[in-house]
Amino acid sequence: MTDNNENRRREFPTSSADGGMSPYFDKGGPLTISMWDFSWLKGHHAGGPYEDLGQRVEEAAERGYNTLRIDCFPSHILEGKSTFKKKFGQSSIIPCWGDTLVSHEQNVLEKVAELAEHCRKHGIWLGLDSWDKAHMIGHTNPVDPQDEEKTFRGFSQTWVKAIRLMREEGILERAVWIAPMNEVPHYASRNLSSVRTAGKKDADEGETSFESKEDELNVIFNRINHWMGEAIREEVGPERIPLSYSSLGAEHYGKRLTDIYDVVDVHFMPNAIGRSSTRFDEMENWDLKQFSDEWQAACRENYKEMIARTREYFTRAMDRCTTDSGKKLVPIVTESFGPCYFPDHAVVDWTWYKLYNSDAARVIASMPYAGTTLSNYAEPLFRLWEDADWHRNSNLYITAMAEAAR
Repeated sequence: MTDNNENRRREFPTSSADGGMSPYFDKGGPLTISMWDFSWLKGHHAGGPYEDLGQRVEEAAERGYNTLRIDCFPSHILEGKSTFKKKFGQSSIIPCWGDTLVSHEQNVLEKVAELAEHCRKHGIWLGLDSWDKAHMIGHTNPVDPQDEEKTFRGFSQTWVKAIRLMREEGILERAVWIAPMNEVPHYASRNLSSVRTAGKKDADEGETSFESKEDELNVIFNRINHWMGEAIREEVGPERIPLSYSSLGAEHYGKRLTDIYDVVDVHFMPNAIGRSSTRFDEMENWDLKQFSDEWQAACRENYKEMIARTREYFTRAMDRCTTDSGKKLVPIVTESFGPCYFPDHAVVDWTWYKLYNSDAARVIASMPYAGTTLSNYAEPLFRLWEDADWHRNSNLYITAMAEAAR
């Protein structure tokens, strides 16, 4: 049971008649989010992009970010020390999230606490997520319907145990949400027999069309999301940390969630109109200079349609942020604006990517979202991080629009 003050705090943020981003609960303004995913720890080694966490957090503040979305590795926290083996994500020539250039051992709880302390110094918040589903669940086997509740309640208990340890280290003081699982449909469409039987197999990022009817899938997601979040919500009741749902793309978010959730993380990662999607490992055999030229030409030719698609998608997404009981969920964006896979290589030009992503963020800044990122590549792992003014100016625009709207 929640008290009246908590209910008021969790109300959907409102904007003025002029529009503009809304404050995120009690934070006084919208969240400007940089997604550091699992790379912040897997790249925290000698010579790695996150070798000096303090410096990187300071750089995030200089670029106008007030929130980092991270994998806090709940199941690894329970191990004490964990070894991250040398591994390239999906390509040996193109940087990828989670690249681990050398094998190294970390006390994960200590490192999350260290990151939280750096964030405290710079007024930065942490969105706590988990990416490593196999490690959290303990296997990669398909999950049959009769095993779903046990699996997801067990997943939730792993979080609860980690939360108690993070509380002791003061980490929860920086938390602005807890999202039990990154991109729930990505996992479910590959590992839940019920979802695959319902016809959704191997769902990926980039879907931009909202289905008119997904009743069977919505029922499945509603129950697993509840099982996965219920114990977490109860555990963080004293801190009143919002519970967030990490989407994959175009979904009816409200029908997939019960009222224990407060936030919807709306993902939107389409390619340029006129370009088909691909993955990093496919790009190794490409002429990347040709790709760069063709991608920029596609943006130039279809730019109006790409910006219009952004506005339409996020407008329609807001219409799907109400649960069956009428609770309005707070929308944020932590993975955007496309494409999910873009080669960070010396011969690839970021010019049109930056133009599109910053303009798309400006579209969001005119709407009642409570936070957004600028790009999946807005982190120190990629060359995009080096353009400090691009990050800073875009984030300044977002915050200025929010202040003007109020």
